[in-house]
Amino acid sequence: MTANLLVKIGFAAPFSGDQAIVGIPMRQCAELALRQANERGNLPFSLSLRAEDDRADPAQAELVARRFVADAAVMGVVGHKNSGPSAAAAPIYHAAGLTQIAPSSTNPQLSHQGYRTFFRLCAHDTVQGRVAAEYAVRVLGVRRAAVIHDRTDYGQPLAEVVWAAVRQEGAEVVLFEGIAEGQTDFSATVGRIREVSPDLVYFALTEIESSILARQLRAAGVQSLLFGTDGSRESQFLPLAGGAAEGVYQTYAGTDPESAPAAQAFVQAFQAQYGPVPVYGLEVYDATNLLVAALVQAGQPDRKSVLEAGTSMADFTGVTGPIQFEPNGDRRDPQVSLWRVEQGQMRLLGLARDLTPGSADSIDRHR
Repeated sequence: MTANLLVKIGFAAPFSGDQAIVGIPMRQCAELALRQANERGNLPFSLSLRAEDDRADPAQAELVARRFVADAAVMGVVGHKNSGPSAAAAPIYHAAGLTQIAPSSTNPQLSHQGYRTFFRLCAHDTVQGRVAAEYAVRVLGVRRAAVIHDRTDYGQPLAEVVWAAVRQEGAEVVLFEGIAEGQTDFSATVGRIREVSPDLVYFALTEIESSILARQLRAAGVQSLLFGTDGSRESQFLPLAGGAAEGVYQTYAGTDPESAPAAQAFVQAFQAQYGPVPVYGLEVYDATNLLVAALVQAGQPDRKSVLEAGTSMADFTGVTGPIQFEPNGDRRDPQVSLWRVEQGQMRLLGLARDLTPGSADSIDRHR
Protein backbone atom coordinates (compact mmCIF):
# COMPACT_ATOMS: atom_id res chain seq x y z
CA MET A 1 0.00 0.00 0.00
CA THR A 2 1.01 3.60 -0.48
CA ALA A 3 -0.01 6.82 1.20
CA ASN A 4 -1.62 7.81 -2.08
CA LEU A 5 -4.27 5.11 -1.60
CA LEU A 6 -7.53 6.71 -0.46
CA VAL A 7 -9.62 4.80 2.08
CA LYS A 8 -13.05 6.09 3.12
CA ILE A 9 -15.05 5.79 6.32
CA GLY A 10 -18.78 6.30 5.92
CA PHE A 11 -20.77 8.39 8.37
CA ALA A 12 -24.57 8.65 8.41
CA ALA A 13 -26.84 10.87 10.49
CA PRO A 14 -29.41 13.62 9.87
CA PHE A 15 -27.73 16.75 8.51
CA SER A 16 -31.04 18.40 7.57
CA GLY A 17 -34.30 18.83 9.43
CA ASP A 18 -34.79 19.25 13.16
CA GLN A 19 -32.22 16.63 14.19
CA ALA A 20 -29.40 18.31 12.27
CA ILE A 21 -28.55 20.22 15.46
CA VAL A 22 -27.11 16.92 16.73
CA GLY A 23 -26.24 15.16 13.46
CA ILE A 24 -23.90 17.85 12.13
CA PRO A 25 -21.76 18.11 15.31
CA MET A 26 -21.58 14.30 15.41
CA ARG A 27 -20.20 14.36 11.86
CA GLN A 28 -17.60 16.87 12.99
CA CYS A 29 -16.40 14.40 15.64
CA ALA A 30 -15.75 11.85 12.88
CA GLU A 31 -14.03 14.49 10.74
CA LEU A 32 -11.71 15.39 13.61
CA ALA A 33 -10.78 11.74 14.19
CA LEU A 34 -9.81 11.21 10.55
CA ARG A 35 -7.96 14.51 10.28
CA GLN A 36 -5.88 13.62 13.33
CA ALA A 37 -5.21 10.14 11.93
CA ASN A 38 -3.98 11.62 8.66
CA GLU A 39 -1.85 14.23 10.43
CA ARG A 40 -0.01 11.58 12.45
CA GLY A 41 1.51 10.49 9.16
CA ASN A 42 2.02 6.85 10.14
CA LEU A 43 -0.68 5.29 7.95
CA PRO A 44 0.01 3.50 4.66
CA PHE A 45 -3.02 5.20 3.13
CA SER A 46 -4.98 8.47 3.28
CA LEU A 47 -8.33 8.63 5.05
CA SER A 48 -11.44 10.50 3.97
CA LEU A 49 -14.91 10.77 5.48
CA ARG A 50 -17.87 10.07 3.21
CA ALA A 51 -20.77 11.65 5.10
CA GLU A 52 -24.37 11.10 4.02
CA ASP A 53 -27.57 12.71 5.27
CA ASP A 54 -30.07 9.98 6.22
CA ARG A 55 -32.61 12.62 7.36
CA ALA A 56 -33.45 10.37 10.36
CA ASP A 57 -35.60 8.44 7.86
CA PRO A 58 -35.33 4.64 7.44
CA ALA A 59 -36.13 4.79 3.72
CA GLN A 60 -33.41 7.36 3.13
CA ALA A 61 -31.04 5.31 5.30
CA GLU A 62 -31.47 2.36 2.93
CA LEU A 63 -30.42 4.56 0.01
CA VAL A 64 -27.44 5.85 1.97
CA ALA A 65 -26.39 2.31 2.89
CA ARG A 66 -26.52 1.22 -0.74
CA ARG A 67 -24.36 4.20 -1.75
CA PHE A 68 -21.78 3.25 0.87
CA VAL A 69 -21.80 -0.37 -0.28
CA ALA A 70 -21.41 0.67 -3.93
CA ASP A 71 -18.34 2.79 -3.11
CA ALA A 72 -15.47 0.27 -3.08
CA ALA A 73 -13.29 2.68 -1.10
CA VAL A 74 -15.65 2.64 1.92
CA MET A 75 -14.23 0.17 4.45
CA GLY A 76 -16.62 0.78 7.35
CA VAL A 77 -19.53 2.93 8.49
CA VAL A 78 -20.08 4.95 11.66
CA GLY A 79 -23.84 5.28 12.08
CA HIS A 80 -26.62 5.67 12.03
CA LYS A 81 -27.62 8.16 14.72
CA ASN A 82 -31.19 6.87 15.05
CA SER A 83 -32.40 3.33 15.60
CA GLY A 84 -34.89 3.28 12.71
CA PRO A 85 -32.25 4.18 10.11
CA SER A 86 -29.79 1.75 11.69
CA ALA A 87 -32.36 -1.04 11.51
CA ALA A 88 -33.08 -0.28 7.86
CA ALA A 89 -29.41 -0.11 6.87
CA ALA A 90 -28.02 -3.01 8.93
CA PRO A 91 -29.10 -5.87 6.61
CA ILE A 92 -27.58 -4.03 3.65
CA TYR A 93 -24.23 -3.70 5.42
CA HIS A 94 -24.45 -7.33 6.53
CA ALA A 95 -25.01 -8.58 3.00
CA ALA A 96 -21.98 -6.61 1.79
CA GLY A 97 -19.73 -7.53 4.72
CA LEU A 98 -19.35 -3.82 5.57
CA THR A 99 -18.64 -3.10 9.23
CA GLN A 100 -21.20 -0.82 10.93
CA ILE A 101 -20.50 0.79 14.31
CA ALA A 102 -23.55 2.54 15.75
CA PRO A 103 -22.63 5.29 18.24
CA SER A 104 -26.13 6.15 19.45
CA SER A 105 -28.75 3.69 18.14
CA THR A 106 -30.28 2.24 21.30
CA ASN A 107 -33.01 -0.15 20.09
CA PRO A 108 -32.26 -3.48 21.86
CA GLN A 109 -33.26 -5.60 18.85
CA LEU A 110 -30.53 -4.17 16.62
CA SER A 111 -27.99 -6.58 18.10
CA HIS A 112 -30.28 -9.61 17.91
CA GLN A 113 -30.71 -9.95 14.15
CA GLY A 114 -27.65 -12.14 13.56
CA TYR A 115 -25.70 -9.44 11.68
CA ARG A 116 -21.96 -10.05 12.17
CA THR A 117 -21.29 -6.56 10.80
CA PHE A 118 -23.22 -4.72 13.53
CA PHE A 119 -21.50 -3.19 16.57
CA ARG A 120 -22.78 -0.66 19.10
CA LEU A 121 -20.91 1.66 21.48
CA CYS A 122 -23.81 3.07 23.53
CA ALA A 123 -25.98 1.23 26.03
CA HIS A 124 -29.24 -0.13 24.67
CA ASP A 125 -32.70 0.69 25.92
CA THR A 126 -33.35 -2.46 27.91
CA VAL A 127 -30.65 -1.10 30.20
CA GLN A 128 -31.56 2.59 29.94
CA GLY A 129 -35.29 2.01 30.38
CA ARG A 130 -34.87 -0.17 33.46
CA VAL A 131 -32.53 2.33 35.10
CA ALA A 132 -35.07 5.12 34.53
CA ALA A 133 -38.01 3.08 35.83
CA GLU A 134 -36.19 1.85 38.92
CA TYR A 135 -34.95 5.32 39.78
CA ALA A 136 -38.40 6.83 39.28
CA VAL A 137 -40.14 4.31 41.51
CA ARG A 138 -37.51 3.49 44.13
CA VAL A 139 -35.87 6.88 44.52
CA LEU A 140 -38.44 9.46 43.40
CA GLY A 141 -41.38 7.54 44.88
CA VAL A 142 -43.45 7.54 41.68
CA ARG A 143 -46.65 5.48 41.95
CA ARG A 144 -48.49 6.56 38.79
CA ALA A 145 -46.70 7.19 35.51
CA ALA A 146 -47.63 8.28 31.99
CA VAL A 147 -45.38 7.02 29.18
CA ILE A 148 -45.28 8.89 25.85
CA HIS A 149 -43.40 7.59 22.79
CA ASP A 150 -42.94 8.58 19.15
CA ARG A 151 -43.90 5.25 17.51
CA THR A 152 -40.38 4.88 16.05
CA ASP A 153 -37.89 2.03 16.31
CA TYR A 154 -36.28 4.10 19.03
CA GLY A 155 -39.15 5.47 21.06
CA GLN A 156 -41.71 2.68 21.17
CA PRO A 157 -39.41 -0.17 22.30
CA LEU A 158 -37.92 2.11 24.96
CA ALA A 159 -41.41 3.05 26.14
CA GLU A 160 -42.34 -0.63 26.36
CA VAL A 161 -39.28 -1.35 28.50
CA VAL A 162 -40.21 1.51 30.85
CA TRP A 163 -43.86 0.43 30.94
CA ALA A 164 -42.92 -3.14 31.93
CA ALA A 165 -40.27 -2.06 34.43
CA VAL A 166 -42.55 0.45 36.16
CA ARG A 167 -45.17 -2.25 36.61
CA GLN A 168 -42.57 -4.73 37.81
CA GLU A 169 -41.54 -2.20 40.44
CA GLY A 170 -45.12 -2.18 41.73
CA ALA A 171 -46.23 1.16 40.29
CA GLU A 172 -48.96 1.86 37.72
CA VAL A 173 -48.81 3.15 34.16
CA VAL A 174 -51.96 5.23 33.84
CA LEU A 175 -51.37 6.37 30.23
CA PHE A 176 -49.33 4.82 27.41
CA GLU A 177 -49.58 6.88 24.24
CA GLY A 178 -47.80 7.41 20.93
CA ILE A 179 -47.33 10.71 19.15
CA ALA A 180 -45.93 11.39 15.68
CA GLU A 181 -42.39 12.44 14.80
CA GLY A 182 -42.48 16.08 13.77
CA GLN A 183 -45.68 16.76 15.71
CA THR A 184 -45.84 20.20 17.28
CA ASP A 185 -49.36 20.40 18.73
CA PHE A 186 -49.71 18.11 21.73
CA SER A 187 -52.90 19.62 23.12
CA ALA A 188 -54.81 16.31 22.98
CA THR A 189 -52.01 14.42 24.73
CA VAL A 190 -51.60 17.20 27.28
CA GLY A 191 -55.33 17.02 27.98
CA ARG A 192 -55.20 13.30 28.63
CA ILE A 193 -52.17 13.71 30.88
CA ARG A 194 -53.99 16.38 32.87
CA GLU A 195 -56.99 14.08 33.19
CA VAL A 196 -55.04 11.14 34.66
CA SER A 197 -52.76 13.40 36.75
CA PRO A 198 -49.68 11.14 36.95
CA ASP A 199 -46.78 11.59 39.35
CA LEU A 200 -44.41 11.42 36.39
CA VAL A 201 -44.48 11.73 32.60
CA TYR A 202 -41.82 9.68 30.80
CA PHE A 203 -40.72 10.83 27.33
CA ALA A 204 -39.48 8.12 24.94
CA LEU A 205 -38.85 10.90 22.42
CA THR A 206 -35.98 12.79 20.84
CA GLU A 207 -35.03 16.16 22.28
CA ILE A 208 -37.15 17.84 19.61
CA GLU A 209 -40.57 16.46 20.51
CA SER A 210 -39.78 16.12 24.22
CA SER A 211 -38.89 19.80 24.51
CA ILE A 212 -42.10 20.88 22.79
CA LEU A 213 -44.22 18.56 24.92
CA ALA A 214 -42.48 19.76 28.10
CA ARG A 215 -43.24 23.39 27.25
CA GLN A 216 -46.88 22.62 26.51
CA LEU A 217 -47.31 20.56 29.67
CA ARG A 218 -45.93 23.34 31.86
CA ALA A 219 -47.99 25.96 30.01
CA ALA A 220 -51.09 23.88 30.80
CA GLY A 221 -50.19 23.81 34.47
CA VAL A 222 -49.16 20.15 34.63
CA GLN A 223 -46.78 19.78 37.59
CA SER A 224 -45.88 16.10 37.18
CA LEU A 225 -42.22 15.15 37.25
CA LEU A 226 -40.80 14.86 33.73
CA PHE A 227 -38.29 12.18 32.74
CA GLY A 228 -36.60 11.75 29.37
CA THR A 229 -33.44 10.57 27.62
CA ASP A 230 -30.20 11.82 26.06
CA GLY A 231 -29.37 13.95 29.06
CA SER A 232 -25.82 15.29 29.11
CA ARG A 233 -24.08 18.56 29.77
CA GLU A 234 -24.51 19.59 26.14
CA SER A 235 -28.04 18.26 25.67
CA GLN A 236 -30.05 20.19 23.08
CA PHE A 237 -33.08 19.65 25.30
CA LEU A 238 -31.98 22.60 27.46
CA PRO A 239 -32.08 25.39 24.86
CA LEU A 240 -35.09 23.87 23.12
CA ALA A 241 -37.23 23.47 26.25
CA GLY A 242 -36.21 26.72 27.91
CA GLY A 243 -37.68 27.20 31.36
CA ALA A 244 -39.74 24.01 31.00
CA ALA A 245 -36.51 22.02 31.28
CA GLU A 246 -36.07 22.94 34.93
CA GLY A 247 -36.32 19.89 37.20
CA VAL A 248 -36.49 17.38 34.34
CA TYR A 249 -34.73 14.04 34.91
CA GLN A 250 -32.95 12.28 32.07
CA THR A 251 -30.87 9.21 31.43
CA TYR A 252 -27.94 9.16 29.02
CA ALA A 253 -26.70 6.01 27.29
CA GLY A 254 -23.40 7.58 26.26
CA THR A 255 -20.27 8.82 28.03
CA ASP A 256 -20.08 12.21 29.73
CA PRO A 257 -16.96 14.06 28.48
CA GLU A 258 -16.21 15.65 31.85
CA SER A 259 -16.39 12.26 33.58
CA ALA A 260 -13.97 10.62 31.13
CA PRO A 261 -10.35 11.65 31.88
CA ALA A 262 -9.09 10.11 28.62
CA ALA A 263 -11.43 12.37 26.62
CA GLN A 264 -9.95 15.71 27.63
CA ALA A 265 -7.52 16.08 24.73
CA PHE A 266 -10.32 15.31 22.29
CA VAL A 267 -12.70 17.72 24.04
CA GLN A 268 -10.16 20.53 23.88
CA ALA A 269 -9.39 19.89 20.22
CA PHE A 270 -13.05 19.72 19.30
CA GLN A 271 -14.03 22.84 21.23
CA ALA A 272 -11.18 24.81 19.69
CA GLN A 273 -12.49 24.17 16.20
CA TYR A 274 -16.22 23.48 16.47
CA GLY A 275 -17.67 24.30 19.89
CA PRO A 276 -19.34 22.11 22.52
CA VAL A 277 -19.03 18.34 22.13
CA PRO A 278 -22.44 16.92 21.11
CA VAL A 279 -24.31 14.05 22.73
CA TYR A 280 -22.68 10.76 21.72
CA GLY A 281 -19.76 12.75 20.33
CA LEU A 282 -17.27 10.61 22.23
CA GLU A 283 -18.86 7.47 20.83
CA VAL A 284 -18.62 8.84 17.26
CA TYR A 285 -14.96 9.70 17.80
CA ASP A 286 -14.18 6.26 19.24
CA ALA A 287 -16.13 4.43 16.52
CA THR A 288 -14.17 6.27 13.83
CA ASN A 289 -10.82 5.58 15.50
CA LEU A 290 -11.77 1.96 16.05
CA LEU A 291 -12.33 1.53 12.32
CA VAL A 292 -8.96 3.16 11.65
CA ALA A 293 -7.30 0.74 14.10
CA ALA A 294 -9.06 -2.18 12.42
CA LEU A 295 -7.74 -1.00 9.04
CA VAL A 296 -4.21 -0.88 10.41
CA GLN A 297 -4.53 -4.30 12.04
CA ALA A 298 -6.04 -5.78 8.89
CA GLY A 299 -2.96 -4.71 6.95
CA GLN A 300 -4.96 -4.21 3.78
CA PRO A 301 -8.04 -2.17 2.92
CA ASP A 302 -10.64 -4.80 2.19
CA ARG A 303 -13.94 -5.17 3.98
CA LYS A 304 -13.53 -8.78 5.04
CA SER A 305 -10.17 -8.12 6.68
CA VAL A 306 -11.46 -4.98 8.42
CA LEU A 307 -14.47 -6.88 9.80
CA GLU A 308 -12.28 -9.73 11.04
CA ALA A 309 -9.84 -7.30 12.64
CA GLY A 310 -12.61 -5.35 14.33
CA THR A 311 -14.28 -8.51 15.62
CA SER A 312 -11.07 -9.93 17.07
CA MET A 313 -9.67 -6.68 18.49
CA ALA A 314 -9.34 -7.11 22.24
CA ASP A 315 -7.20 -4.19 23.38
CA PHE A 316 -8.68 -1.02 21.88
CA THR A 317 -9.01 1.82 24.36
CA GLY A 318 -10.75 4.99 23.28
CA VAL A 319 -11.77 8.22 24.95
CA THR A 320 -14.78 6.37 26.41
CA GLY A 321 -12.48 3.74 27.93
CA PRO A 322 -11.63 0.16 26.97
CA ILE A 323 -13.91 -1.17 24.22
CA GLN A 324 -14.81 -4.83 23.86
CA PHE A 325 -17.87 -6.34 22.25
CA GLU A 326 -20.19 -9.17 23.10
CA PRO A 327 -20.70 -11.81 20.37
CA ASN A 328 -23.88 -10.00 19.26
CA GLY A 329 -22.04 -6.69 18.78
CA ASP A 330 -23.17 -4.94 21.95
CA ARG A 331 -20.49 -3.22 23.96
CA ARG A 332 -19.45 -4.84 27.21
CA ASP A 333 -20.00 -2.65 30.27
CA PRO A 334 -21.62 0.36 28.57
CA GLN A 335 -22.31 3.42 30.68
CA VAL A 336 -25.70 4.83 31.66
CA SER A 337 -25.87 8.03 33.67
CA LEU A 338 -28.67 9.97 35.37
CA TRP A 339 -29.11 13.73 35.11
CA ARG A 340 -31.38 16.48 36.40
CA VAL A 341 -31.79 20.05 35.16
CA GLU A 342 -31.03 22.45 37.99
CA GLN A 343 -30.86 26.22 37.54
CA GLY A 344 -30.72 25.82 33.80
CA GLN A 345 -27.84 23.34 33.83
CA MET A 346 -27.65 19.57 33.47
CA ARG A 347 -26.39 18.14 36.75
CA LEU A 348 -24.93 14.64 36.85
CA LEU A 349 -26.66 12.65 39.58
CA GLY A 350 -24.71 9.43 39.17
CA LEU A 351 -23.80 6.42 37.09
CA ALA A 352 -25.61 3.11 36.91
CA ARG A 353 -22.50 0.96 37.29
CA ASP A 354 -24.22 -2.39 37.53
CA LEU A 355 -26.47 -2.47 34.49
CA THR A 356 -28.73 -5.27 35.65
CA PRO A 357 -32.15 -5.40 37.35
CA GLY A 358 -31.62 -3.61 40.63
CA SER A 359 -29.20 -1.14 39.08
CA ALA A 360 -30.91 1.86 40.67
CA ASP A 361 -29.40 0.73 43.98
CA SER A 362 -25.95 1.72 42.69
CA ILE A 363 -26.95 5.24 41.64
CA ASP A 364 -26.35 8.24 43.84
CA ARG A 365 -29.74 9.00 45.34
CA HIS A 366 -31.15 12.46 44.72
CA ARG A 367 -34.65 13.80 44.86
